[in-house]
Amino acid sequence: MRIRVHRTDGKTGNYSQEDHRRAALLAKRFNPAKLFRSGPIVIGVHNPFSIIHPDEICWIEVETDLVLPGTLPKNIERLRCLRDIEEYKALLARQWPGWMQFRKGKKGDPLEALIELSLRSGESIYLHVIGAVGDINLVEEIFGVPAITASIGVPGHIYINPKAIVRARIYHSRDQVKFSDGFWMAEADDV
Repeated sequence: MRIRVHRTDGKTGNYSQEDHRRAALLAKRFNPAKLFRSGPIVIGVHNPFSIIHPDEICWIEVETDLVLPGTLPKNIERLRCLRDIEEYKALLARQWPGWMQFRKGKKGDPLEALIELSLRSGESIYLHVIGAVGDINLVEEIFGVPAITASIGVPGHIYINPKAIVRARIYHSRDQVKFSDGFWMAEADDV
C-alpha cells in the first residue's frame, strides 16, 4: 500500500505499508464519512510518527489492491480522477458540443460532468462524473459529502477534503441547474 498525503502548504508526505495484515487494517481507516471530520491523523511506525490536522490536508491518494471504503454521492455511478489536464481537455473538447445540443435535466436522465478543482495547496485535480440527474442541486450532489472519493488509474482511490477546495469549475450535461443561496450570476472571463 502506498499513501500520499497532499497538504495545504504544498508539501506531500509519502508513506507505505508492505505488511498485508497491517495494510488491511489501515485500509479500513479511509472511511470518507470520518476521514476529514475526526481528530488529528497520526501516521507512522512507533518512532517517529507524524500528527496531521485534517483541515491541513487537501487530498490523500491511496494505491492498493485492497478494497477501500468509498462513498459516491447520491445518483453518481462513477467518479474518476483524470490523469492530467490534457486528458481533461480532450474529454471536454469531445463532450462539450454534444452537451450543448442534447442537454437533459429531468430526474433519472443521464448526467455527465467534468470538474476542475483548485486546491489550497495550489494543485489542481480533474474529475469525470457519470450518473443520473437527481432531486437535489448539482453542487450539493457532488460537494455535499464529508470527503469526495474518486477512483484512480491504478487500483486505489483519492479522498479529497471539500474544505480545501478554493474553486471548482464544472462543465455538465444538464439543461438546468438549481443553485443554493448566495449564487452570483455572472459570466466568467477566463473560461
